[in-house]
Amino acid sequence: MSFKSFGEKLKEAFFSVFPFTVAIFLLIFTLVPTPKEQIIFLAISSVLLILGIAIFSLGADSSMIELGNGVGATLSKKNKLFFMLSVGAVIGFVITFAEPDLMVLAKQVAVQSSLSSEWLFIAVVSLGVGILLTLGILRIYFKIKLSILLLISYGLVLVLSFFAPKEFVPIAFDSGSVTTGPISVPFLIAFGLGLSAVRRSEKDDDSFGLIALCSVGPILSVMFLSLFLKSTTPTTTETVAENLSISTELLSSLLKNLKDVAIVILPIIAIFVIFQIFSFKYSKQKIVKMLLGFFLVYFGITIFLTGVECGYLPMGALIGKTLQGKWYATIIIFVLGALAIIAEPALHVLKRQIEEVTNGAIKQNTITITISIGVALSVVVAGLRATHNFDILYVLVPMYAVALALSFINTKLFTAIAFDSGGVATGTLAVSFILPMITGLSADSNGFGTIGLIACFPIVTLQILGLIYKIKLVRASRATSCPVPRKDYVVEFDDGK
Repeated sequence: MSFKSFGEKLKEAFFSVFPFTVAIFLLIFTLVPTPKEQIIFLAISSVLLILGIAIFSLGADSSMIELGNGVGATLSKKNKLFFMLSVGAVIGFVITFAEPDLMVLAKQVAVQSSLSSEWLFIAVVSLGVGILLTLGILRIYFKIKLSILLLISYGLVLVLSFFAPKEFVPIAFDSGSVTTGPISVPFLIAFGLGLSAVRRSEKDDDSFGLIALCSVGPILSVMFLSLFLKSTTPTTTETVAENLSISTELLSSLLKNLKDVAIVILPIIAIFVIFQIFSFKYSKQKIVKMLLGFFLVYFGITIFLTGVECGYLPMGALIGKTLQGKWYATIIIFVLGALAIIAEPALHVLKRQIEEVTNGAIKQNTITITISIGVALSVVVAGLRATHNFDILYVLVPMYAVALALSFINTKLFTAIAFDSGGVATGTLAVSFILPMITGLSADSNGFGTIGLIACFPIVTLQILGLIYKIKLVRASRATSCPVPRKDYVVEFDDGK
């Protein structure tokens, strides 16, 4: 870690947040009348977002990614399947329990559904991730094809959706999406890399796909829980976005987040300490470096959440209410959806890992643009659903059917990357800005299902990108009269040049 590294992270964070912030301020000065106090808070929050992303990203490189790689490699070297599965389940539970995005969603679920206990909701969701993480370990261990496991998993989701209370179906899909945020994504990607690298002579696509499988677990667990709950009509009680009014002091929010993030980051540090004692045996210098990284992750997420809560969460609700019934609402939410994903911290981790594991064949900008288009389309569909109140399964079933069908004709690498991207797309801004905005558009103030839609569309857009790569590969091979390379190879676009 150095000032030069922090400067690079700060520059990257600035260009990620700046377009999104500019778009919001343009709305403020044109279409969305906003109190002066809220504008000031939004400006301060934008600075906090940039600092938070930069600090988090700097810390994640030397802590979460290192820990994930180390744990994955350690479990693989033990070569004891039961031990791997047991530790994997515990780690999956702990990592998910630490997700700040899950806390935000849990509070809204407790307010607007019959599941009034937010801690029960968090525990059930975390349990679902832990169980499906063991399935991901089994996949790597036995070299099981990801598309087969996804087909079975989503088949179970479809069956359960017909028996679960209607109000819980969109909540279940939302819960599966928010579990893969700034805490879990760096760890799970590195965990997969560490687990697969030891078990193979060279890196391959088995290192991806853990996020995709872990995202299915909460959907199944929440739907199963809902079978034992009495269904009620969602109330029109104020959402978290409205409860956290703009009058809340920045200092009060910062202190609250310092406490909340500390509670959830400590179990992760405990995992590091346990593995250090019994397995890692890292040098003192590396221990200090990783502990400093954990502190930066903690401080970065705290600053990021403070900025989101004080400026972006209430602003999302205000924009949604202002756009209600307007003909141009679709255009605006499309643009905001595309720009919001660019500012997500987890996306920066994923696209860097993808570029590294493919030796630069898949560029970071290509991943960003493709996922942004998918998210923008999903937000538009969520807005239409909020205003027309149609069943979310009318969209999710055909979209996942297309995604699963593409997985059987696409490269294994792109299938895994595509399904992982669905979880990454649903980060803090999706929960704290897009969801309140769609809730504001909704006549009954219920935007559940929005996060589930955001997770679905990027899977299809990246699968399409994968097919384009594959087609270009075949055409290039025919043009040179050379044998077609193995189907799992990835080639780079020439951008028509």
